Amino acid sequence: MLGNAVVERDWSRSALRTTALIDKRRGGRRWSTDSRDFLLDVGGATIGSEDFRVASVGLERLDRGGIRVTMRLAGSGPAAGLTALRTAEAYPGVAGFRMQTIVTSATPLVLSKAALDLAGVGGAITPVLRSFRAGTDWREPGWPGPPLWVGYRQAGDVRQDLTGSPGKPVEANAEWLDARASGRSLFMAMERNDLPSSRAAYDGATASLRVDYTKDVIDLGPLEEEAHFENPSSGGGRARALQPGQPFALEPTFTGFAVGDGDLEWQWHKYLAAHRVVPYHHTVAWNSDKVDQNQRSTGSKDDMDIQAVEQIAPIARRLGVETFVLDDGWASRDGDWQPDSPQYPEPRWDGSPTSKFRPRYPDATFAAVRRAIAPMRLGLWMSPLEFNPSSATYRAHPQWACQPISNGLVAANLADPDGNTVSSSNEAGIGAWSNWAYPHIESRIRDAIDHWGARYFKFDFMVWLDCAGQNDLYSQHDAFVAMLDRLRRDHPDVVLQTDETNDYRLFPFESTLRGPTWFQNGYPDVPSLLHNLWLLGPYVQSYSIGQHVLGGDSWKTNDVNTLMAAALPGAITFWTDLRRLPAPVIDTAARWVAFYRSHRDSFSLATYALLGDPLGRDWAALQEWDRDAQRGALLAFRQDAGASTKRIALRGVRPGLRFHLIEGPSGRDAGTVTSAELTRGIDVTLSSKGQTRVLLIEPAKAPPPVLRGPTGNPALLPKIGHCVGPRSFTFALHRPRGSRVVQVYAYVDGRRVLHRRGRDIRRVALHHLPAGRRFTLRIEVFAANGAEAISVRRYTGCKKKRHRRPPSDRDIG
Repeated sequence: MLGNAVVERDWSRSALRTTALIDKRRGGRRWSTDSRDFLLDVGGATIGSEDFRVASVGLERLDRGGIRVTMRLAGSGPAAGLTALRTAEAYPGVAGFRMQTIVTSATPLVLSKAALDLAGVGGAITPVLRSFRAGTDWREPGWPGPPLWVGYRQAGDVRQDLTGSPGKPVEANAEWLDARASGRSLFMAMERNDLPSSRAAYDGATASLRVDYTKDVIDLGPLEEEAHFENPSSGGGRARALQPGQPFALEPTFTGFAVGDGDLEWQWHKYLAAHRVVPYHHTVAWNSDKVDQNQRSTGSKDDMDIQAVEQIAPIARRLGVETFVLDDGWASRDGDWQPDSPQYPEPRWDGSPTSKFRPRYPDATFAAVRRAIAPMRLGLWMSPLEFNPSSATYRAHPQWACQPISNGLVAANLADPDGNTVSSSNEAGIGAWSNWAYPHIESRIRDAIDHWGARYFKFDFMVWLDCAGQNDLYSQHDAFVAMLDRLRRDHPDVVLQTDETNDYRLFPFESTLRGPTWFQNGYPDVPSLLHNLWLLGPYVQSYSIGQHVLGGDSWKTNDVNTLMAAALPGAITFWTDLRRLPAPVIDTAARWVAFYRSHRDSFSLATYALLGDPLGRDWAALQEWDRDAQRGALLAFRQDAGASTKRIALRGVRPGLRFHLIEGPSGRDAGTVTSAELTRGIDVTLSSKGQTRVLLIEPAKAPPPVLRGPTGNPALLPKIGHCVGPRSFTFALHRPRGSRVVQVYAYVDGRRVLHRRGRDIRRVALHHLPAGRRFTLRIEVFAANGAEAISVRRYTGCKKKRHRRPPSDRDIG
C-alpha cells in the first residue's frame, strides 16, 4: 500500500494488480478495485501486470518530499524471461500518484503497444480525452488540417477535447484523460509528446493511457503544415525493439483525483510545481530574432554583432530584461557552434573589414558581450540537430550525418548556401545529425555553459528522424531528452527552452517539465495571446508558455498596458528590436516588468480560465491561484465588449476569509473583500474598450492549512504511560471547532486497520494490535467542513497474558 492523508493505492503481490485506488476526501471514493496495473503487447502476445509477481519492494524518501515505492517484478507464463520495475510515488497532500514501468527482457523482443496505467473506474463515468498540439505557426481555431493526410488530419486548435458518452467506449490520440462522476474525477496524464502513438482510452469499464507505436509513420517536423501521416489500421506500423539485458523505460504517468470545482487544476499544479518540474528561473528574456535587415546576413540569420549588443543592452536593462538571448546569427557555422569571431570566422568572410561577413564579436568566449549586457545573463539560440555543410565538424565526421536524408539536405544546402532561393534556413544550415553526433552536441553546450557563461538556451528545429543503421525516430528523441536531463541535473541554474511553434518536438509535457516552451511566433494580438493561455492552462502550465510580447506594431494598435498584462501569466519574452520602440512604450512596459519581477510568485501558479474564449473579443479573465495559501491574481480584459462593467467570480476560494486587493502595476491598495464576495463575483469597471485591470489578491490573515501533520498531534491521540491493547484500544477524537468528524482512517505500522464513516464520530476502537512490541499509530481525521488532521504516535502493545485453566478435582486429589 502507498498513500498519504488524501489518497491510497493498494496492490496484490503474487499477481500484480491494483486492488484499491481511493480518494479519501469528502466521504471518500474507491475509484478502482482489482484492476490491471499495466499492459504490454510483446511479440504479438498481450501480457498483463498479473503475469508478474512482486519479488521485492524498496522504499525511498524523495528529496522534495514524498515516497517512492519500487516493486521488482518477475514474469512467468507469457511474461517468462521478462523482469520489470514498477515505481509509484506519492507526495504530501497531493491527490495522486506518479507511476512508471521499466521492462527488461532476456531475449530480443518487439514491443508494439503498452498501457502505461489503468484504472477500473466502472461504467457510470463520462470520459474526456484531451490532446495538446504545438504548431501555432499554422494551427488555430478552425484550421482544416494539412492538405495531404492519411489516417487522421489533426485539424483544429492547440487543444482538442473529445467527450464520450457515459459508459460508452472511446479511444483517440491524446495525452490526458478525465473520468468524471458525481462532482468528482479521476484524471490521468502521460509525460509524452503528441505523436499519433500517444493514446487515451475508456472501454466502458477501464480508463487507460496507452502507447501504440503502430500508429506512427513519420515525423515531418515543420512540414506537418502540409502533410500528416499516421497508420489508420490496427496492425503493422512501427514497434520498439527490446534488447537483451537493456532496461526499456516506458513514459511516466500521473493519476490524480479531483473533488469539486478547481481541484483538478490545483492537484495537477501542486504535483508539477512541488515535485515534478525541475525548478528553473522564470526569467524575463529578450531575443534578437527580429534584429534582421540582412545587413550582416542573407537568410535566416539575424544582424546582431557587438555594436548592436552595445546599443540594445542599455534599453533592455531599462526595460527590466534579465536574460539577453542571441538568436541564430551568433555562430559562424552551425555544427561547430563557435562564436563568429576572428578565431572562428564565417567561411564567407573575404578578410575585408567592410565585408558584411566580417567577425561579429571580438572574442571566442563572448567576454565582450557579457561585459556589455551585465548584469543580464547570456542566452543562446541553437539548432542542435542541424549542421551547415561548411562546418569543420561535418567535414571531419560526415558519418555522423543522418542517412540517407542528409544526402539530399546537404545537396540542397550547398546549392543555396546563402538561403536566397530554396530556404532562408540554408544560411544557418539544414543538414541533419544522427545520434552519433550527440556526444559532440552535448560537449558544445557544456562548453558554452562552462566557458562562455551561457545560462539560457533556446533549442530549435528538432525533427525526430530515422537514420539508416544509426537510429530510429524514437531513439533520437529519447537521446535528446536524456541529454536535457543530464544538463538540468548538472546545471540547475541554466534554463532550457524548446521552440515548438511548428511541429511535435516535445510538446506538451516533455518540454514543459524541463523548462519553458517557445510557443507563439509572429505578431499575436491580445485575443490570441490570451486564447492560448485560456485554452492550455492549467493543463500545460501557463508560466512555461512563451509568446511574443509587444510584437511588430502591436503597441501602435493596442494599449501597451493591456499587452503587458496579457504577458504576465506566461514566459515573458521580447523579440522586438528595442531600438525601434519609443521611449514612452519602454517606460510603460518597464513598469509592468518591475511589477512582475516583484510578484513573480503570484504569476507562477495554477491558471483558471474564467469567462469565455478571449477570441470572442468580449470580456476575458484569467485567475492565477494557490488554493492552499489562498492567494493569487485576477487579470481582466474588456477587449471589444460594449458593457463597461463585468462581474467576475473567482474559483477555489475558501469560505470565511478576508483579502486585500492590490492594483497592478502601481501597487496601490484597491480595498478589502471577503471570500463570499470573491466567490459571488467582484465588479470590474473599465471605461474604454481594450483596457485591462490586474489585481493581486492576498489574504488579510494567513489561512490555516487544510492539511496538518504528520508532525504534532492535531487529532489529540492520547498519551499513554503504560502498554495498550492488544485486544482493544479505545480513545476519543478531537472535534474541529464548529464542525464534526465524518471519516477516520487508522494505520498501524503503515497497514490500514480501520476506515470508518459517520455523521459525527466521537470515539474510535482499534482491535488486534501488535502485542509485546512498539508500533506506530497514524490517525487521519476528516471533518464535515473539509478540514483534515493527521496525528502519529508511538505506543507499546501489551504482552498477551498466558491463559491459566482453573484447578480441577484431579489436580486436588
